[in-house]
Amino acid sequence: MSDFQVNPAPKNDAPGAMLGRVIVSMILFVGGLVLIGTGAIADPAIAPYVFTGGILAIGLAFGLPMIGASER
Repeated sequence: MSDFQVNPAPKNDAPGAMLGRVIVSMILFVGGLVLIGTGAIADPAIAPYVFTGGILAIGLAFGLPMIGASER
């Protein structure tokens, strides 16, 4: 038989900090969707900026939970 062992994942954050990051990520994601929708019907002078802000907010929403993550 082999001596295969799985190393436990390191605990970096408190559960409250992780929950806070998840809630902020959800708010950023929904806000980004709202900005994209608003950019589609907004004044043509500001529409590209609002739409781009929505894309950036959604990207940040996906990246925020990854802070401090490490590959196992």
